[in-house]
Amino acid sequence: MVRALLAYKRGEPRVCAMVRAPTPEDEDSRRLCRERKTLTVERIQHVNRIKGLLFCQGVSGYEPLRCNRRQRLDELKTGDGRPLPPHLKGQVSRELDRLELLIAQIKAVEAERDALLAPTVKIQGTPAPKTMLIELRGIGPEFAAVL
Repeated sequence: MVRALLAYKRGEPRVCAMVRAPTPEDEDSRRLCRERKTLTVERIQHVNRIKGLLFCQGVSGYEPLRCNRRQRLDELKTGDGRPLPPHLKGQVSRELDRLELLIAQIKAVEAERDALLAPTVKIQGTPAPKTMLIELRGIGPEFAAVL
């Protein structure tokens, strides 16, 4: 370790690389992207749970992320044509409540992220790097926020 540090101090470029610790502001700016990723993972888990519960009764083709999810739940029939059992319907309804909460939280985080990525001017006439990233074709707001 000491030899690597001495070689680095002599100016040998490929001996080792120094890592700059992020500032508290940099670390805080990454929090929104991390929170959105966590919320998205939870949303996927709830969707899979709902689909799994319904598939056990022979129901397929139900999409919990569509806007008519509650109405469609009332219309569902089991694989043999019976209406959904009341306890299963209650459990799926509670899962939908959690899913709707997560969707609202994801929208709130994305709105906060978009507000941070709003066009700003760093120096006279020069847009901030965030703004330049969003203007690049193929880079969306989430990837620009991560970068």
